[in-house]
Amino acid sequence: MEIRLPIFTHNYVLLCVSAVFVYASVFGVSAIDVFTPAELFVENGTTATLSCSFKSREVISSLASVVWSFLPEGETGQPTSFFYYSSGKPFPGSLPQFKSRVEWAGDMNKKDVSIRVIQMQFKDNGTFSCDVKNPPDISGQVSITKVRVVMKEALPQTSAAVIVGGVIGAVIGIIIIAVVTYLIIRRQEPNHDYEGCTSLESVSSQNTRVGKKAESSNDNSRCSSPSAPVQGPVIYAQLDHSGSKNSFHKMEPVVYADIRKN
Repeated sequence: MEIRLPIFTHNYVLLCVSAVFVYASVFGVSAIDVFTPAELFVENGTTATLSCSFKSREVISSLASVVWSFLPEGETGQPTSFFYYSSGKPFPGSLPQFKSRVEWAGDMNKKDVSIRVIQMQFKDNGTFSCDVKNPPDISGQVSITKVRVVMKEALPQTSAAVIVGGVIGAVIGIIIIAVVTYLIIRRQEPNHDYEGCTSLESVSSQNTRVGKKAESSNDNSRCSSPSAPVQGPVIYAQLDHSGSKNSFHKMEPVVYADIRKN
């Protein structure tokens, strides 16, 4: 849908701009800083957001204004204005190339004066200029962005997928390095051979004959750590204190003993 503006609209914008300079001449002039990206690559046929922000030492007033201009690639001279913002309202310019293709995408209170250009075309290659005035801050350099409209295959490889892939690759690399480092440290640690431990514990002496004092067993554990490796076998012995030949089932608890050769 094509937007048709009355003839007095452009005169109103010019009047507002003139009022800015008159206001500045009366109350003094201070600087304003405007910022835009130096270069922007846009895929042909897509919508591009032309970013622009500013820094002003004054409170944003209703007299603040924005002017966007365009100079085709390869041409010299003064750029042509194609979009205005003044008194809190956007005013598309009369340049046929951008007619009905420009939208306001900023927020003056946040010092954002960006715009969107719909269906970028190869003829849109060139320099886009952003100029902001916030009286009495009107003195400052116009900030420019060089726009390159290209096919999708020619876009720089800085897409979100490439960034995510790089982050995942970095995380995997860190994990691999940590695992390898852990294995190397484990391999360098000295091996501790288990030398064995013998415990002589007392076992409840049930079925002990009446009148015979139960033999005390050693409650403390004794762990031996021989300096030389164990050479002899382990012998298990069962002791019978009953004095009877047929009292095999009345034996005392088993005591395990390690016999080692020095």
